[in-house]
Amino acid sequence: MDKILIVDPVTASSDLIRQCLANRDYEIYTAESGLNALAKVSLFLPDLVMLNAELPDISAYDVCKRIKENSKTEYTLILFMSSLDTRDSRVRAVQVGADDYMEKNFDAYLLMSKVNSLLRVKHLSDQLKKKFEELEEKNHILDLQLKMGKQVQQALMPDIDLTFKNIRFISNYLPAMDIGGDFYDVIPLSDTRIAVAMGDISGHGISAALLTAMLLLMIRTFAPHYQRPDKFMFYLNQALNKIFENGVRELYVCLFFAVIDTVEKKIIYSNAGQALPVLARGEDQAFFLDSAGLPIGMMPDAAYEVHSLDFDEGDMVVFITDGIQDIFYKDNPEEFAQKFKEVALDAKGLDDPKEIIEMILNAFYNYNAQDSEKFEMDDVSLILCKM
Repeated sequence: MDKILIVDPVTASSDLIRQCLANRDYEIYTAESGLNALAKVSLFLPDLVMLNAELPDISAYDVCKRIKENSKTEYTLILFMSSLDTRDSRVRAVQVGADDYMEKNFDAYLLMSKVNSLLRVKHLSDQLKKKFEELEEKNHILDLQLKMGKQVQQALMPDIDLTFKNIRFISNYLPAMDIGGDFYDVIPLSDTRIAVAMGDISGHGISAALLTAMLLLMIRTFAPHYQRPDKFMFYLNQALNKIFENGVRELYVCLFFAVIDTVEKKIIYSNAGQALPVLARGEDQAFFLDSAGLPIGMMPDAAYEVHSLDFDEGDMVVFITDGIQDIFYKDNPEEFAQKFKEVALDAKGLDDPKEIIEMILNAFYNYNAQDSEKFEMDDVSLILCKM
């Protein structure tokens, strides 16, 4: 039931307004002064205040302003009624927050028309407020879920900084959102062999975080059992397709998987649609670890190539996700490839791996920019492997 407060110091006038509102389903209150009106507005929280401009104690304009300035009553609608119908009085009423204005001539049709119109506005306003509050609550829940997802993702994918048989591994991860779709890992397989996984899941947000968590656990389980990268890819692809065979098919995973054998001094690798790592050697050699293959999850029985190459002491491999290309070279892959090789060669001469990573990111990612500029594009992940 709509609540209406009639503020009028003249009882007869107030009664006349009540008669105009008769036979309507309204809950009506009255007040004969400004202070009494303010008290009843706070107590009853009416939907509409019909405010007479002439009050015995305080200015009706002040009453209107104070109602609108109170956070509990700011959405209360006010119909300002005055015996004057001048431009100045109308402008002043609007300035203090009145929602409508009418001359106090008690034209029943006009009065009801304005009351009905204002109450429709109030109903719409209340609906919008309710929807907004529901949305705020959902956003709050979503924010909590995102923060929890971020904690889980960070726990499963911490920063990497380790040395294995004189090979230094160091990582850097910059998500486009609090949680992203990139993932990586460095997994010791034996006393002489270590694996590097660098991947990117389609999408971002909670679904990507859940899938990255599951994939990291699967990779850590599969890697020691399938140390040939093509076999590892094959069985990981079969397992993922099995999980989603009756569910979402839009999800897929790009992954580069390499095994580094420190005795044979070889890098054995396979690729499933992931951005290619670059190897920098000496002062003037830089080339990609070229390999092709369908992303994981797209076809149940997909087969994968396996390649190998020798490495020397002093070589450097940079594993990346495609987010680093998307910043400036999304539509120019050839130009990116050339630039990436040049930057890798230039950075290779630095002694500190962290400085190498910073130099690479500065070349492609506005690494020193403000957060609002940095996180507009895709996730960016990088693993530096310095032999």
